[in-house]
Amino acid sequence: VLIFAWDTKTKTATLIREYMPASHKILWGLAAGLVEDKHGADIARAARDELEEEAQLTGGEWIPLTKKPSQMDKYALTTMSAYLVIDPEPAENPKPLDDEEDIEIVHGVTLEEIMDRISKGEINLTSAWGCMLAIEKLRELGEYP
Repeated sequence: VLIFAWDTKTKTATLIREYMPASHKILWGLAAGLVEDKHGADIARAARDELEEEAQLTGGEWIPLTKKPSQMDKYALTTMSAYLVIDPEPAENPKPLDDEEDIEIVHGVTLEEIMDRISKGEINLTSAWGCMLAIEKLRELGEYP
């Protein structure tokens, strides 16, 4: 799951900066994670948990950005579902990060900055896909020209 958190007051998003062990780099991205046993098969629950855990945000208006999970690539069985959440609030007692996660939460990221970081390869590919879907939905909603 991927979650694009949008603040309608500031017209900005919340992203994360996260250490990527395979490349030994810190890249920008969206709050994201897997549907685990604790979620059952509830993709939306997994998305809510990941947003709280990684971005320390909760609630808001949730909009699915995919009609069904999308196959990640031809070499993996992993599928991705993306969500736009509008006006989430800070979580009072957020779920803790997983032990292996090293994440910095960055609020106030403009759409122009997101597009610039995508073009520079500074946002991981799956998050870039989620950002593009969210930006298109924000256009449909009149949140972005």
